[in-house]
Amino acid sequence: MHLTIVGGCFPVQYNIAPDRLYHHTLRTGLAAAGHACSGLAIVRYERLGSCMAKLAAAHAQQPTQVVLFHVRAEPVLRLTKLYYRYLDDENRVRHSFSLPWQSRRNPERYDLLTRRRPAPPLPPPPETRRHQLLRQLNLRLGTWAGNRRRALQQYQELVLEVADFCQRQSIRLLLIGPVSRPCGRVENQLSTQLSAVFAALAARHGLDYLPALGETDAAGQPLFFPNGIHVSPAGHDRIAQLLLGRLRP
Repeated sequence: MHLTIVGGCFPVQYNIAPDRLYHHTLRTGLAAAGHACSGLAIVRYERLGSCMAKLAAAHAQQPTQVVLFHVRAEPVLRLTKLYYRYLDDENRVRHSFSLPWQSRRNPERYDLLTRRRPAPPLPPPPETRRHQLLRQLNLRLGTWAGNRRRALQQYQELVLEVADFCQRQSIRLLLIGPVSRPCGRVENQLSTQLSAVFAALAARHGLDYLPALGETDAAGQPLFFPNGIHVSPAGHDRIAQLLLGRLRP
């Protein structure tokens, strides 16, 4: 069985030992159950518009049997912002406003996360209180302007496109809901909303959906590092066990 993971930094998280990443634990568990994985591909996406092409290219290069698609808060957060800072094609910092009726929105054309100048430090420095308040205000203003509603619509269209592709290619699709975002109230509320939206979408269209919200495991261990963004080893273990329960016959 070949697995393809479609997600963000979670499957390749820099501050987790490789053998503690959830897909390593998942593959070990599947092999122990007699269902060894023949290979693993990871498709990273930040922008919704390029995700489907990346998945199709990965499948053309190496046909897969199972797609694990992570629903993520980050693409929606970026599209929700009213004020958006980015690097243009000449690597210059630009500033813009993003509104839902614009035909070509900069958050989908330019992604500062993948084009930073210089590269951001790892681990990132702690966020100041002022920056956190401004970020939360930016997200609230964008939500009031209608950006979040439009982003959710785009995201659902993408997931249905992925589901149609998987059906045509006889690929099993497992839609994995967003993890919590304890780094901020607006982010956490968005994760809760995303989980509800995509659980309902999955129910309407007969898709396999795995909820993943939560901030502590059954033993009370935190599922996130102190920054409230990056998933802890306990969080990776939890996701691996949830996936094993769904994928293991």
